[in-house]
Amino acid sequence: MSSTNNGEVLILLADRLQGLQQELRTIRSEGVKSNPATADPTALGLFGFALTTALLQGPFTTLTEPTSSQIAMGFGFFFGGLAQFCAGLLNYQRRNTFGCVAFCCFGAFWMSIAIYETLVFGKVYAPVPNEGKQLMLAMWGILTFLLWLCTFKLTIATSAVFLTLSLLFFFLAGGVGTSQSARNFTKFAGAWGFLVAAIAFYDGIAALLKDAYGRSILPVGPLSKPAPAPVQVGSLLPGSASPSPPGTGKFSDGKLSMSMVV
Repeated sequence: MSSTNNGEVLILLADRLQGLQQELRTIRSEGVKSNPATADPTALGLFGFALTTALLQGPFTTLTEPTSSQIAMGFGFFFGGLAQFCAGLLNYQRRNTFGCVAFCCFGAFWMSIAIYETLVFGKVYAPVPNEGKQLMLAMWGILTFLLWLCTFKLTIATSAVFLTLSLLFFFLAGGVGTSQSARNFTKFAGAWGFLVAAIAFYDGIAALLKDAYGRSILPVGPLSKPAPAPVQVGSLLPGSASPSPPGTGKFSDGKLSMSMVV
């Protein structure tokens, strides 16, 4: 008698679980219809950051004239600034907190730098003393380091962007000044900045290719192991049995076949 009751309980549980799974699938499908997916803005943000960063390294490394930094400021307003900030807002819509914070921060950074340089060039106010520039760069280095701490569950490429960028800010802070050692430090920082831009370009094109072709083309190297697959309900029951469709009142496997008598 007890074995029959236990069997009926298992049947009812399996039937109810199947019904709940069907309800969850319905809720998820309705949620997708009401909230259509938006385009992935990752590549846009990374390209805006990488190109503007690379342009600014020309005068730092003396590959270009010092006045060539003016074109970098132009890109800082729009491609590195506004476009990157918009990428952050789109990540907000996609509920990607890290992408939203990172892209909005650096988009605002580039727009702030561009506005500052424009006002100084127009002689609206005098340039900030070297100590102020060093403090600003060091603070951004600290902020970037804190963002890097949040990348350990992302990819190696993304983590490398933030780690090298954090170091770049500290290198630039050390290069502020007019002494020979400061100029040498700035030149080294410029070369390091090209490395940062190259990694960001790679990460951006990897994201764009993955979105275009539906699979990973360029390896970016996940830092964390993938989460284990969820355990199916049927595998928890004896003999790895599978529950029948809801409403059938049956539960069967290779050794057991029972039907509820209604």
